[in-house]
Amino acid sequence: MNKEIKNALFTGANNKESLYDLSIPSKWNGKLVIFIHGYMGYKDWGCWNLVQGFFTKNQFGFIKYNASHNGSTIENPIDFDDLASFGQNNYVKELQDFEAITNLVQDEFDEMPEIYVIGHSRGGGISLLQSSNGLVSKIVSWAGISSISDRFPKGKDLKEWQEHGYYYRKNGRTGQTMPHSYSQYESFLNYEQRLNIENYCKNSTTPTLVIHGENDTSVPLQEGEHIASWLETKLKIIPGTQHTFDSYQPWGKSEMPTALTQVCQLTLDFFKGTEGKATSERDEKLSLLADLVKLAKSDNEVREIEFQFLFSIAAQLGITKDDFMYVFEKNIEFTPPKLEADRIVQFQRLILLMNVDLEAGTEEIDYIKNIGMRMGLNPMATNEVLNRMNDHENKIVPPDELLVIFKTFNN
Repeated sequence: MNKEIKNALFTGANNKESLYDLSIPSKWNGKLVIFIHGYMGYKDWGCWNLVQGFFTKNQFGFIKYNASHNGSTIENPIDFDDLASFGQNNYVKELQDFEAITNLVQDEFDEMPEIYVIGHSRGGGISLLQSSNGLVSKIVSWAGISSISDRFPKGKDLKEWQEHGYYYRKNGRTGQTMPHSYSQYESFLNYEQRLNIENYCKNSTTPTLVIHGENDTSVPLQEGEHIASWLETKLKIIPGTQHTFDSYQPWGKSEMPTALTQVCQLTLDFFKGTEGKATSERDEKLSLLADLVKLAKSDNEVREIEFQFLFSIAAQLGITKDDFMYVFEKNIEFTPPKLEADRIVQFQRLILLMNVDLEAGTEEIDYIKNIGMRMGLNPMATNEVLNRMNDHENKIVPPDELLVIFKTFNN
């Protein structure tokens, strides 16, 4: 089955028409991702088309849509030409839009596909409110909001909003002054229980993944922590990235930024049920490389020959260039290899790096000994290897001899 639909019409809240995209790959696994954009967002923002391509390449169907009252129009789906609709939008309407999309999916397919939901920011909140929806199998929150009530003005500002009927917020991308009708708050008060994200999370039985950027200033990391706590799950924090995971509008590149790629991979692994294995393998590889980088930096200078050695090791481990540079800049959690054979190989890499410039300083030797202990290697064996390296050309202990040393001290 292969299906590509772009800018097709659906009827959302208040019978208002909006646009959606649907892509089904030729080798479809029967699972469909519904993507919900965020506040002042739309389906074609930034990297969202690349996100769609990522999942369809991995055999998932993908549908994304413009919320019916997001301010876009049929004629111009990427700008906000309909500020009147934007001003009248509310969270209940966005729930109704989601329902309209699931109804559309039921009509589109002879057999209802398995539904997985991704929501970004405000869309993350809408996705979490689907936890009791029997059509939804899994949910992923990308930088999702934890509270709808917190989105509204408080105190004096709330009173002024009620008196004036509208408050306004500037759109940083378009420069427009975006109106917000007080009816948005009235809708919230009328449906407060239905819009209580905390309650839905605490009562959820739907498998849910929560991902948040470490440096998110639009929806603070604390909100992701709250969501994960209510769901009693682990929060996946993407280090050094912000609200849109380093993507922006317009995005003129053919590839996603590294942070967003990581988010997509975590989400894919979760959908496929392989998140633990995939995540641990990647973390282990980055940790291995990070140990080598720390060794290279131990004398406060990374020489060109050391850098090239590290780059070659990264290639052997299957680490991308972006991740390679990321390891140089960020602190990576220590994740030792599970198998002793792999720990011994890593120990050998450390020795090779230490000697690549034919200079082995005290700091480097101490660092290697410490890493050996942290990896759980026998300290007498590691000391023996460090002593014997001086007996060999280029100070490289042959692999066979290396294994014999560790085997001897482990008996």
